[in-house]
Amino acid sequence: MTCTFHRSSGDTLTPARMSRLVRALYHTGNRTLHWGSVHRSSVDWRHGSAVLVAALLMTACGVSRNVGVAGAGSPTGLRPAISPAGLDAPPLARTSAHVDTVHGVALPDPYRWLEDTASIDARAWVASEERFAAAVLARAVGRDSLTAVYERALRDAPTLGRVTDTPRGLVITRWIGDSPSLFTRAHDVPSERPLRSAAEIAASGEGASMRVAVPSWDGRFLAIGTTQRGDAGAAIAIVDATTGAAWPDRIPDLLTTTSGTRYQVTWLPGERSDTSSTAFFYPRLWPGALSGATADRLSRGRQFLHRLGSPQSSDIAVFGFGVTPAVAIEPEDLATRVHAVPGSRWLIGTVFRSRQNGTEHFAARRTPGDSTVPAWVSLLSVADRAGHPQLRGDTVWVLSRRSADRAQILRRVLGDALQASTGWSTAVAERRGVITTFSVQDDALYLTERDAGAVHLRALPHGDSRVRDVPLPVTGTVTLWPRSQAGDGVVVSVESWATPPRWFRVRDAGSRIEELTIDDGSRTKLSSTLVSDRLEARSSDGTLVPVSLVYDAATAAGKRDGTAPLLIEAYGGFGVATDPTFDPYIQVWTSLGGVYAYAHVRGGGELGDVWHHAATREAKQRSVDDVIGAIDALIARRFTSAGRVAIQGISFGAIVSGLAPLQRPDLFGVALYDVGGPDEIRAAALDPSAARNIAEIGDVDTPAGIRSLRAASPYHMVPTRIALPAMLLHSANDDYNFGTEMLVGKHVARLQAANSGNRPVVWVRAAGGHRWLQSLSPQWAATVTSFLFWQTGVPGYQPPAQPKP
Repeated sequence: MTCTFHRSSGDTLTPARMSRLVRALYHTGNRTLHWGSVHRSSVDWRHGSAVLVAALLMTACGVSRNVGVAGAGSPTGLRPAISPAGLDAPPLARTSAHVDTVHGVALPDPYRWLEDTASIDARAWVASEERFAAAVLARAVGRDSLTAVYERALRDAPTLGRVTDTPRGLVITRWIGDSPSLFTRAHDVPSERPLRSAAEIAASGEGASMRVAVPSWDGRFLAIGTTQRGDAGAAIAIVDATTGAAWPDRIPDLLTTTSGTRYQVTWLPGERSDTSSTAFFYPRLWPGALSGATADRLSRGRQFLHRLGSPQSSDIAVFGFGVTPAVAIEPEDLATRVHAVPGSRWLIGTVFRSRQNGTEHFAARRTPGDSTVPAWVSLLSVADRAGHPQLRGDTVWVLSRRSADRAQILRRVLGDALQASTGWSTAVAERRGVITTFSVQDDALYLTERDAGAVHLRALPHGDSRVRDVPLPVTGTVTLWPRSQAGDGVVVSVESWATPPRWFRVRDAGSRIEELTIDDGSRTKLSSTLVSDRLEARSSDGTLVPVSLVYDAATAAGKRDGTAPLLIEAYGGFGVATDPTFDPYIQVWTSLGGVYAYAHVRGGGELGDVWHHAATREAKQRSVDDVIGAIDALIARRFTSAGRVAIQGISFGAIVSGLAPLQRPDLFGVALYDVGGPDEIRAAALDPSAARNIAEIGDVDTPAGIRSLRAASPYHMVPTRIALPAMLLHSANDDYNFGTEMLVGKHVARLQAANSGNRPVVWVRAAGGHRWLQSLSPQWAATVTSFLFWQTGVPGYQPPAQPKP
């Protein structure tokens, strides 16, 4: 290849110009650059990023990669030594001339034939990929010893999962084994009483596993949400929390949504305004949804009211698709919840507008006997940017981001003359930090605020206008659990990257704080040398991106000599924020000398609404730029070096881990692509959850949307030839998000065909649902860790050379 780079006389090749040039190169798929009179004096060599990008440009043009550039701020010679897999690559998938042209945009899809999973050729190719994956992973060193490490770490980790306060006592979820078990405890008794073990739940239906347990308002009943395989077979069962007896009521066709309310029900309080509950609302699948087209599986959902002891055939549809003309719902919209609380005569219905990625709320008075469809009236539109509605008497509160980047809490009194979006007043104005959630209790309004890398608890007493700080004995991520059904005060947990959760009951607007005397079940010996830090990294446009960092100073990572492997994660979508939490997997990784980092990239909600929308649709590339900036910063600070970086993206976050290695392959030793959808354009036609991506990354019905979706699809961004890092791609066969695993399969085929290097591209097809690969079992956690150590050059994890035939 002949490469000449022309520049205007006197132009300085700055890092920003380099970065723009490289992005243009990789986004267009163009491999022809003009490289010519680039003199050392014309490049701003003071910046390590310029050196890195120059190396990438030379690589793209066929210039030798061995130029002594290991990464920004890295000394020469730090590139790790990686043992080759020593295996023949699987046969490349054949290609076809299939091209879709949508809104004038040509979309070559040479592996479309693989979507026909019933074809002999597709089955044969998948089988060869499974054999190759098994052979490569079998070469990974130390899997048995690492399995023992993970088994011990998970066995010794805290078992306490969730604590809910009810008038009758505490409902406690514990992870004892692979699935959660359920316990109860009276307020005045220190011992717990087993209610349902994981084994008993599994025996109730085809290996079912509990996802959530929702107590009734009086604490007498529990609605237990379960699934069977992965995300399949979602159902609701009822247990008497006093006797432990199972009720015959069972809801087998629960609608599992993707908007944060999966497996949930809402109990309906008794008509006498007391806390007794003998009925609940639940989301139900449209008849025949499971046997129809996969893309329609979540369509036309409705909320039903079920009364205990009655057959499901007598349940009443009260909200959702086709229930009432007062609530216009498109087939892809989700009637996510009907809210009700004791002491209120009102109901709040919430609709998730999938194409707009926003919620709309309706209000209605309860009808006599709750036997007819309520008269719903629009309360808040999508434009009001409101969510998390809560009731207390005739007053409703919401968390709103309209004209409030970091959120505010609004309230209004519901009356006879309801009008949408009017009558609201400010309960809590926008604050310095981001308001993340709130709970209205009898004594106060409690809220959590993310600020300076931690999440803090605040309280606003009823009738007061001043928000109070609630100083807890420990600092970290405060989780405010859903409205405590005991009425007064809240239960919160506090944790960090380095410390497991501690649980507290907070009352009297924060003036009374008591630690719950609950054994968390932990036998973990916490490292006194574990470092949890936070830094800011500069992205390509100059934006400072927060990066959380965890490592053990007593290991090799503490030397800061650039030789430690780095595992970095990012998500960057839907305004979702990731706060520090205690994770046994991170504990193991750091104990073995690895550095863990989480890049809080744009597209997430860590810094507010503007931070979220800064990386949506045509600006999605910023999420990728941000994680690359974070890696460059960590390399410059000598936490790691180029080639020792492993990146992981899960679900929507797989966009980031899928695109970053294509744009900066020099940085990575390995990339993990976990349960993502690499072809967002095909996903729009095949996946049941695709509609919610429209507001986030683009609409297939518009030319601009097609271009945005293409740019956010790793499958469409694979260049013709590229020396890839190792790639480990994981799909699940019972994943509620996706219509077919073969979109990942097509991406694997394209990566293998484009790969000019000798690092393996491995596809793992695992049983289960929408979960990351390491979480499936200690064996999988060990396998992935061993593979990461191998591909990032960790000594002791390099397999021996294969004997020559």
